[in-house]
This record gives sequence, C-alpha cells and structure tokens, in this order.
Amino acid sequence: MSAHQDHPHLEKERSIGYLVHEVARLFRRRFEDEARIHGVTLPQWRALAEIHRSEGISQVSLAGCIDTDPMTLSGILDRLERRGLIERYPDPNDSRAKLARLTPEGTRLVSTARNVGRELYENALSGLSPAERDSVAAGLIRIRDNLNNMAAAEKAAEKEAV
Repeated sequence: MSAHQDHPHLEKERSIGYLVHEVARLFRRRFEDEARIHGVTLPQWRALAEIHRSEGISQVSLAGCIDTDPMTLSGILDRLERRGLIERYPDPNDSRAKLARLTPEGTRLVSTARNVGRELYENALSGLSPAERDSVAAGLIRIRDNLNNMAAAEKAAEKEAV
C-alpha cells in the first residue's frame, strides 16, 4: 500500500497546496501578459496600484507594501517617473525621504489595470456560483489566517527562548 493510500487526506491536502500555487502562478502570468501590452511590469503595476491607494506614500512604506527592497523599488519608481506615470517629491516631515503620487497619466493606467484585473478575475471565476465563490474565499482566508497565526506563534516562541 502506498503512503497516500494509507492517508488519503494527505493527497487532498497536497493537491490544495498545489492548486493554490498554480492558481496564483497563472493569475500572475495572465496579469503579466496584460501588463506587457501596456508597457509595464508586474512590479510596476503593483507600485502604481499601491500609490493610488495611498497617495503620498513614502518609498520605504511602498517597498514594504509590494514586498520588495528599497533599492529595487527605487529603480521601479525611476522608470515610472521617466514615463510620466508618477512624480516624487520631498516629504515635508523628513527632508531625506521622498513621497510618490500618480500623475494624470498614471491614474489613467491604474484605471485600465483595474479593468484588466476585473476582467481576468471574472474569467477565472467563470462558472462558479456566488455561494461557491464565497466558499472558496472563506477557505482561502482561513488558510491565510492559519499561516499568519503560525508565524506569529513562532515569533513569540523565539522571543521567549531568548
């Protein structure tokens, strides 16, 4: 008897993890394909969207939001600024820091990105009823929260060990 026959639930759990990975990879790939049509990379799309959400965001905060390092972000913002999609200006509270905001052209591109994202999302969820969509979302939220709680518990254990 094979290992997965001994524990059939393990096969299902492995397939959930695999499917989450594959769905995320395919969402990213499809969105990258669309982004390329508009002449931007996925990290640039992410930066534009976050700047739109938080106008006047600092570069340090923005790097954290899009999960990149400040040096990489600086290059991303340089390219966006050269294209006229964002403008950077000094932080009035910290002369060493720069803040970013969208230009009108950047705002138009974010609007296009939202429409592309909405269409991609709807195509991906085609055929799922509202109840099925709610169920998938609830399951993924639970998985995410469980993983976040594991990380928090590990950090707390590390502090206690010190």
